[in-house]
Amino acid sequence: MRRGGAFWVAVCLGLGCGAGVDSGEPPPSVGLQVQEQRTVRGATRHVRPLKGSIFGRTVGVDRQGNAFVSLAYERDDVDLGGGALPGSAGLALAKYAPDGQHLWSRGFPIYGGVRPTVSAMAVDAAGNLYVSGEHREPTLSLGGEPLPAGAFLAKYAPDGTHLWSHPVALQGVAMQSPSALAVDERRKQLVVAVNFKDPGRPVGAALVGRVRLEDGVLLAVKPVVRSGSLAVTALALDSSGNIALAGSFLGRVDLGGEPLSTVRARSPFLARFTPELGHLWSRGLSDAEGTATGVAVDGERLFVVGEYSGGFVFQGQVRSAQGQDAFAAAYGLRGEERWVRHFAEGASAVGVDGEGRLVVTGQYRPGESAGGATLPFRSGGTPDNHLFVVKLYQGSGDPEWSRGLFSGGVLRAGALAVTRSGEVLLLSRLEGTTDVGTGPLSAPADSSVFLRFIR
Repeated sequence: MRRGGAFWVAVCLGLGCGAGVDSGEPPPSVGLQVQEQRTVRGATRHVRPLKGSIFGRTVGVDRQGNAFVSLAYERDDVDLGGGALPGSAGLALAKYAPDGQHLWSRGFPIYGGVRPTVSAMAVDAAGNLYVSGEHREPTLSLGGEPLPAGAFLAKYAPDGTHLWSHPVALQGVAMQSPSALAVDERRKQLVVAVNFKDPGRPVGAALVGRVRLEDGVLLAVKPVVRSGSLAVTALALDSSGNIALAGSFLGRVDLGGEPLSTVRARSPFLARFTPELGHLWSRGLSDAEGTATGVAVDGERLFVVGEYSGGFVFQGQVRSAQGQDAFAAAYGLRGEERWVRHFAEGASAVGVDGEGRLVVTGQYRPGESAGGATLPFRSGGTPDNHLFVVKLYQGSGDPEWSRGLFSGGVLRAGALAVTRSGEVLLLSRLEGTTDVGTGPLSAPADSSVFLRFIR
């Protein structure tokens, strides 16, 4: 079992908080540092370090602003705020209130030595939590009946009670852990994107399934492509249940409309489908090499982020990367190109707040910006230890605010969630010393940190 590596940090960011003002809240729980802000946009609200052999996975948020996190742990006495987790290794889930206070945590111990993972997370309107992942134990209980090795889906009540868990498998298909989840409230279904491998090929294709929220029963599953190879990294639904998928493709791919084609090793794509997975439109950044990493839908717009090298044409202009760049692009519901921005080094996730503003996180090279002013940096640093968070206006893509963090070792953007009020939750990997707005924070190898930034 690997011990040593990087430190994961969970950070929650928001808009409009000031520096150095006493919050007046009750004393924080174990491991929580609090600094209320009231004047600085994107200032750090609170920090929860998760030090040593803890690997952050996913983060989610409910309608009240409560945060959910998932992680893997590989040491004894890991305490997420509610006491030591069971065993010396396992998978864990936790829930925190908007002020950072621990609400509950659950640990599921493993014994075989292969680190389990949570690959995606979603929260419904009632506050129920859905997670997908993968484990390599002979069997593993996630609170219910033991599950065989492989991919899984599970549901938990708002208080952490296990409601159901099921393996994810299709006979004869080399399924991977589900890459994205979204809740269709209208149909009371969970929409699941799953990639699978084709024998002898670096990339296979993807399936989209629908699962009943009540009991996890599979209702339908369909292939994303009619022919060709792609990988889905992100999924989002609009209010009618139409599906947006993003990821990368290679060669020639038929999604149901005009085929996409690239000569690059892989190129980013965005596609929109009906709830039944009928093709509406698809767009490929065919001249760029890279992948889309996140997608979001708000009102009349679809937003996609990712990373690319080379260039692509958008609104009739070539958008050339400076080596490798992050990109953020907006499309209309019929696929119209609205705006695009490219900056920094790569974008790993996107979310939308209740006012329709985008939040993007990723990595930047020292001396760069995320569309606004130059971000702070460490001389001699690399993108691996420089993390950005930027909030963009929906209509133009211009930055409202941006925040740059760096460390003396490793600081990698991880999972992102955004509350309806605009606070930003970030689960990041950290090793070395950094200052996220609450003073110096030192982290050993293999750690995580949960951050909340104020609106």
